[in-house]
Amino acid sequence: MDDERVFLEMVAELFSLWSKKTWQIHCVMSADQALEVLRTQKIDLVVVDVNMPVLDGLQLLRILNRRYPDIKKAVITALASEEKRADCLANGAELFIEKPRSADGLKSVFAMLNELIAWTPREGFHGVLRRVGLQDVIQMECLGRNSSVLEVHNTQVRGRIYIEDGRIVHAAVGNDTGEIAFQKLLALSSGEFHLQPFELPPQRTIDGQWEFLLMEAARVRDEVASNPPATAPDDELEKIISAPPEKEPPQILETLICSLQGATLYTANCPNFNSRVTLLRQITLQVEELDKALPLGDFERLELQLPDHHVIAQIKPDRMVFVRVAEEKVKNPKAGRK
Repeated sequence: MDDERVFLEMVAELFSLWSKKTWQIHCVMSADQALEVLRTQKIDLVVVDVNMPVLDGLQLLRILNRRYPDIKKAVITALASEEKRADCLANGAELFIEKPRSADGLKSVFAMLNELIAWTPREGFHGVLRRVGLQDVIQMECLGRNSSVLEVHNTQVRGRIYIEDGRIVHAAVGNDTGEIAFQKLLALSSGEFHLQPFELPPQRTIDGQWEFLLMEAARVRDEVASNPPATAPDDELEKIISAPPEKEPPQILETLICSLQGATLYTANCPNFNSRVTLLRQITLQVEELDKALPLGDFERLELQLPDHHVIAQIKPDRMVFVRVAEEKVKNPKAGRK
């Protein structure tokens, strides 16, 4: 739906050509025409412009979200802004795209829309899990080698985390990108997150092991939690994220993720699987005994510091995690005295 007839005719012709005439395209110039087509035709995808006369694209999205929740929805607009993006995504749009100015730009739009049409929810059980955190969702997406975009927001901030083939490749919140943005989003104490179909990130700002990224984000979150909100403003968060600057990022030597029954979910450089599972089960039993004697709250993780590496163990309701990390190295150590 767009109020520019020339643009509609050009898009219809090019998209029909690029889809090898497998798309049946309906072009309308108003919301009432769009609703009439939806009433009489089986539609898989609706693409709307925001700035429309009488009933604008955002109002139409709200109607579509109520009447046709299963239809996929995308927004294309020449006047893109973060506020409009947030409003459209909050009202059911899966994609928010700035209107292209060239045929090559239109081809990129076609590729994104084609991917959106092809995307279908995974088969299996669907439902809502309580106490599933943002870190758990990211871990599951990475373990499954999935590609998705994670929308994260609360009343103050809104950001995105891009996961491609199980790798975290980009994050953005406000003016920040990369690992700083990723850690800021995971440091939020409350908010909402939504998994969206994958789209190419505007840039690739993260290139590291997702296990380390989550561990580092956990460190930042713990540091932020130890400071009252009044003494942990955004600039203080920047200091926490960047500390300690004098050390290299730790190298992950070994990773094991298994079910509570010991079934393998993910391994990397794990030479002795059985002994690691036995250790995790022993930790689980000890945690249960300790919880009975001293109800101290939820068990987050156990860290063991050894001479040249340290070990991190986590016990989750549905899995156990074992990570062995090399000791951090000091950057540019000063030469000794002669």
